[in-house]
Formats: sequence, structure tokens, C-alpha cells
Amino acid sequence: MAPPHKGEEERWSQLQMNVMEMILKHLTIVDHIRVGAVCKSWWSTNSTINFLPDSRAPWLVVSPSSPAPRRWSLCPISNGRRSFGMEIPEAFQSQWCCGSSKGWLTFSHNPPEVFLGSKAHLLNPITGATLDIYPCSHHIVKGIISTSPLATDCLFITLGYEFFDLYKTVTVHNLGNHMFERLEIDDPMDIMFHHGSLYVLTDSEKLNVYMFEPCHKVLVIPVPSLFRKGDHHPGSYQGRLVGADGDIFIVYYSTDGSRSEPQQLKVFKVRERGLRRRVVEVNSLGGCTFFIGGFSEGVSVSNMKSSLESELIKSDCIYYRRRVKDNLRRYCMQTGRTVQVAGLEVAGDLLGWFTPKSRTD
Repeated sequence: MAPPHKGEEERWSQLQMNVMEMILKHLTIVDHIRVGAVCKSWWSTNSTINFLPDSRAPWLVVSPSSPAPRRWSLCPISNGRRSFGMEIPEAFQSQWCCGSSKGWLTFSHNPPEVFLGSKAHLLNPITGATLDIYPCSHHIVKGIISTSPLATDCLFITLGYEFFDLYKTVTVHNLGNHMFERLEIDDPMDIMFHHGSLYVLTDSEKLNVYMFEPCHKVLVIPVPSLFRKGDHHPGSYQGRLVGADGDIFIVYYSTDGSRSEPQQLKVFKVRERGLRRRVVEVNSLGGCTFFIGGFSEGVSVSNMKSSLESELIKSDCIYYRRRVKDNLRRYCMQTGRTVQVAGLEVAGDLLGWFTPKSRTD
């Protein structure tokens, strides 16, 4: 097809905002990305209109773990199966995806010019915006952001290992002044930034809460033990943090398929009473659906639209998997039962969850 004439391009670029909004409401997310490539005016409009409803299932961030090389792609879920959405740009394909947070993906690699460390790259695959951050931990397990990295007050937080170090560390990068701080935490297991605070779950049954504004404060909340005294098996459980509206949940699940556990998943919630906070076990998600991945931030979806309901997406359930070689599992809070999700074949794939966001600010 011949390219449009200059006069035709100008006519399209002058399309009124309200007309553009009407058109965008009827397009798929992939078509939105194509619309943004037409001209600068359409890209600007497409980036500022929030065309993504909140009540939708997150996308899969997925790549075969073998054979090399990796091929990262974003896959929406439709009718209980994954469909191809879009591939990650070629420049990121050889890198390690180590974060999915607030509509941005984190990739990292170890270039020779960064001695004993790594370089991180933030990518918004919907708008194409990118940002480089270095130096970072030698091996990043998980990277999250406090807000859009294009904002001057954005914090980039990593959970990872330093060179030749066997213990995980948590590092806070201030993208506005290019400073970073390594937090003194023993055995960090998961991280999440929610409503202005950084939450760090530790393997020693504690939840550390870091508040940075107006001043630096740390609150340590004990977490009820999962085990009887003397029955702790290191590495047999994983804990993940999920933010749902104003609440913080902790999801613990068994990673040891060889042992018979009476209950392979437990959920706790942080409850506030005045200035006090405590962690209590709960048996309901309040109608929400949780999606938990290895390197991605825990995703909570509420008020799932009926048109998007399927055998995959059910309310008051948690979707997770114990190990890379396993398929996706669904735990029902009402029945206390865990079943394997049919239709989504992800065993052996590197897997996370991604919530698309169209806004760049």
C-alpha cells in the first residue's frame, strides 16, 4: 500500500479529541499500539486517554525457559486460553525480565562497562517509553517502581544479589537525584510499593514497612507462623505480597510437591487500628482475584466484568504456580481446594503478570 500523501496525514492528525476517544473505545490493546504509530498527534492522544478498564485480567509475560535464545512476549487471556498480544522489542529479547510493576517491565543484563553490577532498563510496552538505570545489583530477582519512572519522585526498588554474595539485598534507587540506598534487612523474600510505603516480607516471619515521606520511618510487623515449633523446612514455602485497594495481603504457598501438606496455601491481611498494624489470617479476598508470578508484582483484580469471565478467571481465587516446571494453579478461598488450570500450558515457561497502562505520566 502506498504511503498517504502529506495532506492526507495532516487531515488525520487534525481529528478531534472526542472523535478519537469514540474510536479508541472500540479497539483492542494491540490496535491501540498501532494507532499510536500513525502520527505524533495520535500517539499523544493515545498516550493520554486511559483506554484500559481496571476490571480485566492481566496479561502474561512469558518466554520459553529453553532452548535459548529467550523470546519474551505479552499474551492476553481470552476464553481460558492465552492469545498472542505483542512481542517485546528486539533490543530487550536477550535480557532477563525481572520485573512487572504498574504498567512497566524491568529488564537487566551485565555489560562489561558496569563492574560487578548490572544495568536495568524500564520499558512501557504500550507507549514504547524506556529508561536506563545503573549501576544495580549484580543479579536482580525482582524490580518494582513506586510510580511512573517519568515522574521526578519515582523510586526504583530491587530485590537481588550482589556479586559473590549468597544473601538477597533490597536497594532503593531515587531516579530524581540518581542516588541509591541499600536497606538493612535479613532474608528478604518479596517487595511491594503500595500507597506511598515500601513493604518487605522476610523469611523470618516479619513484614517491614518503610515510609519515606515526610520523613524516613520503619515499622516491623510480626507475621503469624506457618509452622509448628521445629517444623520449618527452609525453602518449602514462598510468600508473596499483593495490594488490593488500600489493603495489603500476604499469600504463602507450598513449593514442595513431594510433601503432603494439610493446606498448601494461606492468606494473611494487614489490619490497621489507629496507629497499630497487625497481620491476621483471612478466608476471603472480598471478591477480588489475585495473580501471583515469580518476578512480577502481585496483581489484584476486582469487579471482573461478566464478559471476561471464563474457566480461568474466577473471583475469590488465587492464580499461582509452585515451580517453573509446573502449570498454573487456582486456589479457591471458599472451598480451600487447589486445581490445575486447564487450557493454559505454561509448564517450563518463564512467567509473570503484566497490567497494561496507557498513560505515560
